[in-house]
Amino acid sequence: MMKNQSRSLSVILPNNTKLNLTVGLKARGQDVFNQLSELLGISDLHLFGLSFVKDHQPLFLDLEQKLSVYLPKSWKKNASKEEVALSLKVQYFVENTQLIITSEARQLYYAELKGKVLRSECFEQEGLYFQLAAYALQADLGDYEERNFAYFSPLGFFPFWIIQKRGNPYILEHTPTLHRELKGMASSEAALHFMQEAHTLSDVPLTIYRLFKEKNKAQGSVLIGLASRGLQISEMLNGKQQFLFDLAWSNIHSITFQGRKFDIRADGLRQKKIVFYSSSVLHAINLLQHISNSHRLHLNTKKRNTELYGGTHREMYITDGADLDMEDSDDELPPMKFPLDHRRTTGTTECTNVKACADSDVSKGPFGLEMSVDEPEEMFVDDPEDILHLTELVEGVSVDGPLLLPISHWKAQ
Repeated sequence: MMKNQSRSLSVILPNNTKLNLTVGLKARGQDVFNQLSELLGISDLHLFGLSFVKDHQPLFLDLEQKLSVYLPKSWKKNASKEEVALSLKVQYFVENTQLIITSEARQLYYAELKGKVLRSECFEQEGLYFQLAAYALQADLGDYEERNFAYFSPLGFFPFWIIQKRGNPYILEHTPTLHRELKGMASSEAALHFMQEAHTLSDVPLTIYRLFKEKNKAQGSVLIGLASRGLQISEMLNGKQQFLFDLAWSNIHSITFQGRKFDIRADGLRQKKIVFYSSSVLHAINLLQHISNSHRLHLNTKKRNTELYGGTHREMYITDGADLDMEDSDDELPPMKFPLDHRRTTGTTECTNVKACADSDVSKGPFGLEMSVDEPEEMFVDDPEDILHLTELVEGVSVDGPLLLPISHWKAQ
């Protein structure tokens, strides 16, 4: 590869490891993904995507498109003074983590969820964070060993708001007791328990996109959380997030966009539909494609999403002798459950791994959800070259006609 035809970039993994790659000037996202997969020795990366930041918004690369569509002009001219970095992130969260068939891919998935748990703010589920910390300690360190010193840092296992509320001494006193209860559990099993329980935190297994209530105003932002089961919609009021709607896939009738305008029609809304606006057409295309692919994967893994914990759960409480019926206090560990019995897997044998489920036919879905892209009334872009980029994103379609994404325009019967 001639020097002037190659470019450097970095990929940051979920565990914060950074890999340096050299790619061709005309390389596509899939080329980077293939090189990364080879370097890691992992073929099962189907839940992951390459994330980048565009207009202060995190988006996922379309692997079929050229990198030059997304990266700065300075990178194309080989004149970038700043390091160009992509991030490997979970793009599709799954309810059954046993569908991730390789241990290496599970480790990356676990690392991402662990980072998201540290940023989670489900205040009403405080006890669960102690349970998750115990699983993470077992996964990372193995069986508990008696020590006369602190063997872990609370910052690496708890959100900061819990550390502020409880304090390091409290956490370092009680968490080892929970860790000790997991003696004999394999690290891989502890990681699976962690991932499954982390999915019950509402702000963990989802990707957040920022949209706006009005076309030409950056105020009144709305957060669209894309989860495995549907969409969570919140709005920002006075700097605080206020929950609005939790829309399951089965309740959504259609999602369309026209230019930057998003139209969501679903049951459970105060009106027949809600309308939001994206920051650009490029952003809207990527978001709709992500939604479409997530819904397709949900349909095809539905038969394999089973209860991973069976039997009777042991209730575990660690207190300072206070009455368990008393209200929560700073001296009492929040109640929690530990499902320590062996897993049971039930259901059919179709779609035994993520790739098979993602690649299978979506036309047999149990309900209809239509996603489409209408002809844009206006083209709002932040860079004139984005107009040309859109023609590459929509292969074989005239920019004068309706924008129909082959991967996103479909209807499950």
